Amino acid sequence: MNVPIVPAPPVDVGRLRAHRVGRLREQLAEHDVDAIVLTNPVSLRYAADWREYALFQAHIPTYYLVMDSDGRLTMFGAYATDHPTIDEFRAAHHPNVFDGGLDTEATAAGFADDIAGVVGTGARLAVERVNPTCVDALRCHGFDVVDAEPLVEIARSIKSTDEIICIRHAIAVAEAAITTMRERAVPGLSENELMATLHQVNIANDGDWIDGRMLCSGERTNPWYQEASSRRLRAGEFLAFDTDMIGPFGYCADISRTWVVGDGEPTAEQRDRYRRAHDEIDQFADLLAPGRSFRELSDAAMRQPDEFVAHRYACLAHGVGMSDEWPRIHHRCDWDAHGYDGEVRADMVLSVESFVGSDRGGPGVKLEQMYLVGERGASPLSTYPYEHALLASP
Repeated sequence: MNVPIVPAPPVDVGRLRAHRVGRLREQLAEHDVDAIVLTNPVSLRYAADWREYALFQAHIPTYYLVMDSDGRLTMFGAYATDHPTIDEFRAAHHPNVFDGGLDTEATAAGFADDIAGVVGTGARLAVERVNPTCVDALRCHGFDVVDAEPLVEIARSIKSTDEIICIRHAIAVAEAAITTMRERAVPGLSENELMATLHQVNIANDGDWIDGRMLCSGERTNPWYQEASSRRLRAGEFLAFDTDMIGPFGYCADISRTWVVGDGEPTAEQRDRYRRAHDEIDQFADLLAPGRSFRELSDAAMRQPDEFVAHRYACLAHGVGMSDEWPRIHHRCDWDAHGYDGEVRADMVLSVESFVGSDRGGPGVKLEQMYLVGERGASPLSTYPYEHALLASP
């Protein structure tokens, strides 16, 4: 298979990194926080452009990064020590059992000593995703510990011009992969084999990973959330996928499409499901504008007939940057249980999603489109075409 290589755009990496650190510093100042401790690999990429062992870090947190209110970065536990954004490297007391053993209280005490060695004691400290023993140890040192995740999510939600360039490039790589997948999606190929195409194109273009194996066909398209398997594609059936791709520069391309396998004409049922999903996305995108509240958007969103409600997608839309991110805008029927309010702002990037599958069975359609919110509304970032044969009247 020839792997498409998409030329990387010119990006002012220094300005890109400065924007992200500046956004975090704004949050520290707004919340009167002296320093932030980051362990989430996506946060490490955002704050320091740190890429090392990202998926390993996601389940065994080996590194921790401290950023003070001046934006100075101190990295603990790194293997590589020549990274241009890090001001200082130090040895770590790894806050995990794999590295530190079963006595987590002893490891946590060392972790707290490490933090105190950078920012002193008694500071107001935002901390991200560590064991409870680590929080206890920090408080024993006199730190006022608060949750770092809300600060990071708000910082990430507003994109700079350079970030949009990076996102557009990640989308271009994903859409090159989708084109290659379309060429390969013939009867007899397995779902796993087709899914591998997305991975290969992403890695060949210096991307990072895929968040999920969301590709399915035939009866497995309904309900959604059935991941790729050894099942082989069959002519005339639906194939549906969601890229969930963390691509070049660490930015996410989150695009869903549904196709009919082979060259046959779609059925009336396939057309109906597809048009419903397409219309749901288009209607919601038309609502997006700065100043609109999440609740207002939820209330105004398109309503599908009852038979499609049980299998609805998990949300109407969500933020996207280096991965899925805040906010997540819930369906009106889910609002009382899960909804939270907020306000759409200019320079947010949102993925608008729809899944349409009947609770009586039959095929399901998954579609998703990425949008950039501007001053007057939203414009699409993802450009891979919809299926005209499925939108056309029979």
